[in-house]
Amino acid sequence: MGGTDKTDKGADLERRVGRIDFGDGSLVRLRWPVVQDGRRRQVTDVDVLTIDIDSRLRTSIGITECKSTRGRAGEQDRLLWLGGLRVLVKATTARLVRESVSTEGRDLARQLGIEMLAVKELEIREENHRWLPQNFATIGDGPYVKAVRDADAAFKAIGQIPPDLLAFIRHDSLVSQPHATLGAVLTLSEIMRDGVHLPYPAGLILAADTLFALVLAAIRSARRLDQVGMAGLQKEIEDGLATGNPHDRSILRIVELADRLLHDQMAGLNKRYISQGAEPISWSLPSLRDTVSLTPKWLPRFYDLAYRMWRRPDLARALPQSVDLICYDALLGHAAWQAPAFSRLLTIEHRQLLVVALDTLRAAMPGLARHLEGLLEIRFDRSPIPDRQLAPRIRNGDDDDTQQSLPL
Repeated sequence: MGGTDKTDKGADLERRVGRIDFGDGSLVRLRWPVVQDGRRRQVTDVDVLTIDIDSRLRTSIGITECKSTRGRAGEQDRLLWLGGLRVLVKATTARLVRESVSTEGRDLARQLGIEMLAVKELEIREENHRWLPQNFATIGDGPYVKAVRDADAAFKAIGQIPPDLLAFIRHDSLVSQPHATLGAVLTLSEIMRDGVHLPYPAGLILAADTLFALVLAAIRSARRLDQVGMAGLQKEIEDGLATGNPHDRSILRIVELADRLLHDQMAGLNKRYISQGAEPISWSLPSLRDTVSLTPKWLPRFYDLAYRMWRRPDLARALPQSVDLICYDALLGHAAWQAPAFSRLLTIEHRQLLVVALDTLRAAMPGLARHLEGLLEIRFDRSPIPDRQLAPRIRNGDDDDTQQSLPL
């Protein structure tokens, strides 16, 4: 009984931290699994993963460890562990949240470059975010939790989609480079082409996860446009799809050398035939380089999405949160997304960019994209509220107050 209470208390602390991080503008995932490179063996998880996107579309990763235990026991060990985890997941920031924090703990945290937050300090931040619902999208115990559980059971029963691919799209794509994410989407599109039938909510969850992966990949690609331009971005992604590393051209150079060698051999053979009195042969060889670098037909749609995000970074940086609220809250029948706190994420301009993202998914996998058609029925007619203090207060634990929001 005591173990269950402890687990619930820890999960609630993670929810509270994730809730205020989302309110501060971060993309948030709870219990994000950490796996070894090249393997799918999970070594640990991150209690609260945050991804922040700045006005120039630069992304930074933050990790938070939440401990609901009292006293100093394990405080310094957990700080040292968190410092190592930050290196492993290449996080920019790390933070430890505890019931209480000692002076010694703060000293060690300062030396390690780790933030420390006591629950009493967390409560102050919560007061500043009192207009946020307690549970919404992936935060807390809303419909998303059951939908994911049911979807995973359906994926296992169907068995046509590799678990590693599903895990990459849902988890790893959050921190992966665009070419890796697009490679996973390409693999999934080839599988879905065989006519995989996905019942509700499996189809909706997979479609939402894939849309989300495409949006983050497009944001990271838009960031590269400042440095390499559209032609350079296309080359990076297409080289990455061909070799797995957009900056290592050794494999492509070998393929190009093989192309030239094969062409020279055929030309020499034809020349010898002609020297023996034969008629010249008209011939053409398929390019090994083009075959290796074969790109999906829907890729130009993705480039267009990245370009639009580059043109409107103010919208692009907030779009992942918009996707969260629509796909993991509204489309699952929850009402929290209607809260005034989220008005800044649901304007007509956000809808326009989100529709372009959905069109990209539809071009890659029309059958999967159909699970998100309900997105087009949702009205994005909000106006950002400049001062959260003016919004209706959300009572603690009572999400029914979301009904005070703007009309749909």
